[in-house]
Amino acid sequence: MRDAEHVEDLDGHELVAGRAEVQAVVVGAGRPVVPVAYDDFHHPRERRYRLGRMSAEGYLDDAFDPAALRRLVLDPLAAGEPAVVPAAYDLAGDKPVEADPVPVAAGSVVLVDGSFLLVPELAGSWNLAVLVVADPQRVLERGVHRDADLGTPEQVREMYLRRYLAAESLHQERDDPWSRADVVVDLSDPLAPDLLSGG
Repeated sequence: MRDAEHVEDLDGHELVAGRAEVQAVVVGAGRPVVPVAYDDFHHPRERRYRLGRMSAEGYLDDAFDPAALRRLVLDPLAAGEPAVVPAAYDLAGDKPVEADPVPVAAGSVVLVDGSFLLVPELAGSWNLAVLVVADPQRVLERGVHRDADLGTPEQVREMYLRRYLAAESLHQERDDPWSRADVVVDLSDPLAPDLLSGG
């Protein structure tokens, strides 16, 4: 048996703690983990920003490539194939990659993490779906501090408000990820996760 489990976070930047905790639980249960990051399945820059760098709709619809994730990871896993390809695109270099297949042994859990995984295009793909949420104000505060390389604090704040957080609001309204999740965890305080549903 090989399972596909995933963790979806609120804005693409709050996931490290949640992913590590889920992985620790799975490993503690004696099952190997094959990690896959949705950040390695982006569209090219031209597609990502075709509606503008501040577009919330563009971030939701054009940033990630669910078809590539399905083709290289989810479909092979569902077919019982012994390996998956964990990446399709180098975001920093803005170029496609040909990653080596990663073996998936019987009993393994493929743990996919990233934003916007609970969408209709990927429906039915997950054995377990964990939705990680956080208070938007806390996300904004941490983002301005952490992503200083994106510009001045004012520029980063604008990017979060107009693109990242606005895309999450659109995702919530359009795709209703809460109803698609088996477990919902609030990571407003990363040191004190709050289980909101499931589990």
